Amino acid sequence: MSEQNTDDRLPRTFSTQGLAAMMCGLGLAAFEMRYQFMLMRLGLGGRIVVMLLAASLSIWGLKEVIAGLFPSLGHHGLARHRFNWPMSGRIYAVIMMVLFIGSMLGRSNTLLMIFCMLAAAFVLNGWMSFTMLRYIDVDRSLPPRVMAGEPSSVELTLRNRKSWLSIWVMTVHDQIRHHADHLVADVLFLRVGPSSERSGHYRMLLNERGRYLFGPMQVNTRFPLGLVERGLNLAKTDTILVYPRVGRLTPGWRNQLPSATELMQQAVSRGGPFNDEFHKLREYRVGDDLRAVHWRTTARRNELMIREFQESRDRQLLFLLDGYHRGSPTHDERNAMELALSFATTVCIDHLHNSRESPLAFAAVGEQQIAWESRQPVESLLDSLAVFEPSMDADPKALLAAAMDFNVGATRTILVTPRPVSIGKTLAEMSTRDELGRRGFLQGVQIVSMTEADLGRFIMFE
Repeated sequence: MSEQNTDDRLPRTFSTQGLAAMMCGLGLAAFEMRYQFMLMRLGLGGRIVVMLLAASLSIWGLKEVIAGLFPSLGHHGLARHRFNWPMSGRIYAVIMMVLFIGSMLGRSNTLLMIFCMLAAAFVLNGWMSFTMLRYIDVDRSLPPRVMAGEPSSVELTLRNRKSWLSIWVMTVHDQIRHHADHLVADVLFLRVGPSSERSGHYRMLLNERGRYLFGPMQVNTRFPLGLVERGLNLAKTDTILVYPRVGRLTPGWRNQLPSATELMQQAVSRGGPFNDEFHKLREYRVGDDLRAVHWRTTARRNELMIREFQESRDRQLLFLLDGYHRGSPTHDERNAMELALSFATTVCIDHLHNSRESPLAFAAVGEQQIAWESRQPVESLLDSLAVFEPSMDADPKALLAAAMDFNVGATRTILVTPRPVSIGKTLAEMSTRDELGRRGFLQGVQIVSMTEADLGRFIMFE
């Protein structure tokens, strides 16, 4: 997980409310200057009040429009606070305006008094909402990596740094962005006391691999009357890596592999690609090799005890992925590439779990090259696969050349490619070289075509 300032990535919006406020302010000033409505009825003081109101509306509307079009200015405080009128607030404002105009035209003190009471409630709602949003902060805690298709949770912590005022009914609005998705999550906090904090969670299910960007966040409230919605923009961003989806290898795939293990009794390990591993101690049986007797245990238990070994038949695995795509890949070709990445992830994880530390190597070419060995942390391989992108310039010779460094001893080689015919010719050409021929690179290479039909025979998802 990494946190960074990415104000330039904040989404741009056009504030229609800001434009409406600016037009109302300019229109009110123009109307007063043209017809001298307030000057003739309330004198110079009434005109000054109207002009101040018109200037306030125009400046506020201009600020909202600029803040929406240039969100990076929020870092300097211009777009940090936001304002929104819900439908109930708009109707309330229309009623106030009607009462104000009626009181001016009819010179009715009663209507003017009712207008002042309504305006006081409106201003009080806005002031309380703005005050509650001051001196608050939100922290986000999320896992640095998840698997595609698996649920995970994100924790949001709302912190109230005010020492005298509680905050009520706050909604934290979080955004999750990816080149294929744009998700929105909301967490409601009913009350956070002075100088305290509360935590909330939301669950997410990310189905596409890659790097997801979290943020920016917004904290919104309409408390207490719901007439005005005030908000606070927080340009806090985090990233998370989503690994390719892990499936389950089908019996059709396992039937192509040789027997993994075989039990035997032997006191000394044999040389070669198979390593004898100690399995257990057991009682002596007639016909057992006396060289396998474990004398210390025999002396302690006063009976013959035999060391039993398990011979590992696992061979090291070399997985090659050809990340080639044409200029404009079809939907099926993109799906096939994602399935190939899931297949590669599944095979590698299955080998690491079930092969008793038999060596594993992985190489891929695309927008970037991947060269990984099982001596390295498996997270580094999964991180690379999460952001792997195919390329038109993927060079199969570079892939095969990188694979030569891993192909030693008895190696099972799997090559997944969308162009099996052309890459087979490349293999044949490279096999004529002395080095490739001497090391027997072509022996045991299994080429799998990168199509949904072919890969679907080897992997399944629950």
